Formats: sequence, structure tokens, C-alpha cells
Amino acid sequence: MRGRAVVAVAAAAAVGLAACGGPTQNEETDGDLEWDEQSQQYVMEEEIADGEAALKVWFEEDYLAEAVIAAFNERYPDVKVEYELVAKHDAVGKMALAGEAGTGADVFMTFYNEVPNAIDDGTAAPLGRYQEIHESRMNPTYTGVVSDDGDMHAVPVTTESMALMYNRTLLEELTGSPEPADTWEEIAELAEDYNDPSTNRWTIRMSTAEIYRAYPILSTAGWKVFPDHDVDDPGFGDPSLAEALEYYAELREIFDVPSADSTWETIEEAFAEGETPYVTTGPWSFATFDEGAEQNGFEYGVTTMPTREGGDPAATFAGMHVAAVSGYSEYPAAARVFANFMASDEGAAAVYASSGQIPALNEDLLSGIEGIADDPHVDGIVAQSAQADLVPQVPEYFWEVGDTLVIDVWDDLSDPGAAQDKAVETYEELHGL
Repeated sequence: MRGRAVVAVAAAAAVGLAACGGPTQNEETDGDLEWDEQSQQYVMEEEIADGEAALKVWFEEDYLAEAVIAAFNERYPDVKVEYELVAKHDAVGKMALAGEAGTGADVFMTFYNEVPNAIDDGTAAPLGRYQEIHESRMNPTYTGVVSDDGDMHAVPVTTESMALMYNRTLLEELTGSPEPADTWEEIAELAEDYNDPSTNRWTIRMSTAEIYRAYPILSTAGWKVFPDHDVDDPGFGDPSLAEALEYYAELREIFDVPSADSTWETIEEAFAEGETPYVTTGPWSFATFDEGAEQNGFEYGVTTMPTREGGDPAATFAGMHVAAVSGYSEYPAAARVFANFMASDEGAAAVYASSGQIPALNEDLLSGIEGIADDPHVDGIVAQSAQADLVPQVPEYFWEVGDTLVIDVWDDLSDPGAAQDKAVETYEELHGL
């Protein structure tokens, strides 16, 4: 889910992230740090390597911190790592004060779209020689959005995206095939027979109160958010949005539920009961669906979001969690080693095993991460993430304006044109244009 809640890919090294040969760029960002060519790692400061001092890291979750640190200590048993729980959404702001005061972390977790602020504050240092290694293992979009003036300032750790999830067992009963629909039109055709509003039975369930959830529909109908990656222009005034909103409003026919009622209980939990063919949500729902599938005797699959017939591939908002090295760290080499480790094969395996989050590695590397090859649901998220949009750092009021826009249209509080005009006016007001 997006940055204010959760945000959540796509895609080995013999030692850490050692890739083909050694890095040849970004040596100017080394400072006085020593690079070991054989291990392809920075040489940690002696007091850290010997365990005399502790490396301090900020995580949002205990289970993730403990898993990553345990994996790190398997390779570096003498290094002491202490962690503090700090929400990713708060980490950059807190580091701006704590870093200068000497009480901040050496490494902290945040969201990719918070990195520009961290760079401006000097709290996200360049990764130096690790940059070329990461660029060889990750989608260029992922490394690009955490870079400034050619230097990477954070390590992409995990990524996530919404996708279409479908009840294979139920679909086979209804259509004779367990394979999902490719288009909204196919879903609408099934809905003609399957929907029963009197018993609250729907062919597809989805949240209609958030632009985050509505964007895959609007994008397949031709609208592109932040087309120039310029926060001054979210695209609310684009003529293509008017047509996309018209299409969005038409889908009320297949899920005739007010936006206020499209809650977790009516979407994810209802799908887990086994009587809904389709749902649009993200990997944060896997645990609920796994439990529901086992209890209610069905299999489910994950695939790319449906398209409009003849429309564009459906884009989603991608989320990405990153690890940044503090520019105030007394141990810049060790901090880089730890941040780098989180995107290594061992680090990625620890992240996935403890949280179920999908490492931000290329697909060929993902398949080698323990557990992922056996997870039947990862491929669908990976495939959808390849179509996802990483938006620039945007103000909170973008989400507020966007949510109001889609609610007004879905609930027929105003026609799409009026709702669009209102969104343009409100955004410009709040943005000070």
C-alpha cells in the first residue's frame, strides 16, 4: 500500500553482491574508505569489525530487524548491530535532527520517494562502489529513483504492487477454466450471471475510495499520473482523465457498492471466504488468502491487472522500501556494508522469509532466493510490478485530492468532468500554484 500506510519488485553473488568483475565507477565517493577487491566490500572500521562498538540501524518491524541482523551476523559474527524501531515514514525527518545531534542511526529504512529529502538534508550518503553492483542486479527504474546527479543514495530492498487475484477453483466451476480474465469486459460478462446484489455476491471486489486502488483502471483507460514526473503537474487536467473517469464510473455496474463500504472486510476477507472470483489487492493480503484458501478448500492465483478492451496495459503505483546510509555515521564503511547486505542474496532471503516482502532484484536473481521459487504467487506481483509506475515524491494532499476525485465519480456525487475540474482547482490551491 502507498507510502502513508505501507507502500509494496521485479526483477548471484558468490560473496555478498559480488557481480561480474568489480565496480569501476563512483570511486570518487569513497572518501577515505578502503575497498577490498577480493571480497568486493568496503573494509569495516576496526572498532565495528572487532565488536568494540555497535552499528545502529533503524527498522520499522522487530521481525524484519531480527532476521536481517541474524543473517548479517552469520557472515560477520563479531559485529554488533543494535536496532531501534522507527517508522519508515518518519525516518527521514527524524534523521535530519538526530543525525546532526549524534543520536541517529548508521543505516535507516525509508520509502524511495523520501530519498530526495534525505539527500537535501545530507542524511543519505552516496553508496560509492556498491552502486555499479546494485545497477547490475536491479531494474534501472529502481536504482534511478534513488539517485541524484548520477550517484545512488539508497539501496532498494523490497518492492510491491497491487495485482489481480483470482479464485482458480471457483472460476473453473463457473467458466470451465481456472484461468483468469484479461479484460474488464470479460469480468463484466461473468458478472451478468454471477452477481447477486440481494445476497451481496459479486464477481469482483475492490476498494473504490482511493486513487491508489483506482489507478490501474484509470491507467488502462489512457491516463498517466505525473506524466513528466513534475509535482506541479499530477495530470488532473489531462483530457485523457475525463475519458478514464467515465470508464471508471461504468464499472459500478459490476460492483455496485458505495465507496464507503469497500472496506477490508468486504473485499479481502470476503475473497478469503471462497465465494468471490476476483479481487484487486496486494501481497499484504497473502496471509489472509492463504489461510482462507486452506479453510475453505480453494486455490487462488495472482496475475497482472485487467485491461480495458483495446486499452493500455494497466499500471499500478509501485512501492519500494530502501535502506540509506546516514551522512552523519561515524562508521561509513560498516554502514555501507550493512546496507549493501540487505540487497545481497542472503539479505534478500532473510527479508523474504521473515516478512514475505519481495526483494527488489531482477527476476533471474529472485528465482534463486530461497522460498521464492516455490511461492506460486510471486510471479504475478513481479509481472505487474514491471508495469508499475514509481511516482516522484508527492505531497500528501495529492492522495487526498485523488481520493476525493474517485469517490465523487464512483458514488455519482458529481459527473466526471466536474469532479476533474474540482481536483485541478483543489490541487492548485493546496500546491500554491
